[in-house]
Amino acid sequence: MGRTSYTLRCLSPVHVGTGRQFTKFDGVYHERRWYMIDLDRVLMRGVDANALARDMSERAFTWSAWLQERAIAPSDVSAYDLPCPQDPEETPIREAVKDVYGKPYLPGSSIKGAIRTAILWHLLRGDVERVDCVRRYVQLCLKAMEIFERLSERRAFDRPEEHRAALAEIFRVRDDEAAALQRTLYRALNVDERRLANEWSMFRQRLQRLGRSREWLAQPLERALLGRDPNHDLLRALQVSDTLPVGLDRLAVGLVWTYTQRGARLVEKREEDGEYKVFAEWLAPETTLEFDLRTDDFLFTDIAEAELHFRGEKEEALRQLARTCNDYARAVISTERTFFDEGGLRSLADFYAELEAMLDDLAEGAFLLNLGWGGGWEMKTVGDLLRRTLSPEEFVQLRRQYQLGEDPKTHRIDPEALFPHTRRIAYEGGAPMYPLGWVRVEP
Repeated sequence: MGRTSYTLRCLSPVHVGTGRQFTKFDGVYHERRWYMIDLDRVLMRGVDANALARDMSERAFTWSAWLQERAIAPSDVSAYDLPCPQDPEETPIREAVKDVYGKPYLPGSSIKGAIRTAILWHLLRGDVERVDCVRRYVQLCLKAMEIFERLSERRAFDRPEEHRAALAEIFRVRDDEAAALQRTLYRALNVDERRLANEWSMFRQRLQRLGRSREWLAQPLERALLGRDPNHDLLRALQVSDTLPVGLDRLAVGLVWTYTQRGARLVEKREEDGEYKVFAEWLAPETTLEFDLRTDDFLFTDIAEAELHFRGEKEEALRQLARTCNDYARAVISTERTFFDEGGLRSLADFYAELEAMLDDLAEGAFLLNLGWGGGWEMKTVGDLLRRTLSPEEFVQLRRQYQLGEDPKTHRIDPEALFPHTRRIAYEGGAPMYPLGWVRVEP
């Protein structure tokens, strides 16, 4: 196996969360620091557990008042404390991943996920056949219910010839295009036409689910491009370790505010139901971490090729990983710089201008990634390619079906509005300063 050690440097705040959110019952804000309360340490001071439970059941309970009444310093009863720019009050704090010793790190799965998106983008870009496959797949998602109902009426889930006929009727296309749609449908549902007579029930179940969940929208696309199952997935050839942990002093609590378009300007999102902001434990800019990448060279040998088919463009995308990731980063950075420039958010546009300059001056083998929470739809998908692949009408239909950019009050989308029109922005010194999740990786 080819193994390379890398240094990862945070260029903006990076948050990879546990899924847990802290509230006023978990900690206390004091003198620009957030203290995570350790109940064991509280009880060790002779506090009655039942009395404490009664106090905490009161709606007005706060650790700040409770500790002050008893002249207990937050530092005496906390598991850890972090810099925090302001009192979170009722706003939740997203917890960051830490090891068993309470030290922050970045999971290899988060790094690998960002690499996976870049490789998907690379394999799609400029390949007419693959782009057509994506277009057909999305069209099938949009018509999945109609296809299901048509085959149900005909009781034809086990008959491929009926599948092709139904697709030709629904999409009003010639037989050759119906055949292409049929092949795409089988790939999307991961079924073998030769086994439909025995596996038609599985085909029926998967077709019924197709187009129902935006969380699973990309999975069939990934299978088509990277491999039909985990054993045949290209990213099986790339092993990414967790980073080594860093000191707790590299972690801070920061404010993240969702910005939205109002006219031509980007502004803090505020609605009648409140402000769209959250606090998060994040790795501060300039934090450096170390991890390893390993490539399993056996999976590119003649023996493996007969089964896996990784050679060619797939192998090149992985072998030339820095170029693959930087090409994707450049496309995203260009889009985001324009977005913030036109939205009048100069600090963010300047940040992306600096990233563009950095791309041109990276050391050999170094690359940029966006990982973790908060990067948004553009970072975690091949959204721009998808938008350009579909017709404007199909893209609007896709947004409606998956509630992309839906107004939470009216449950409608504005087909004329730019999508996505919101971004999560990290604050520093009380001002919007960074997008989340950008890192530089170098051997």
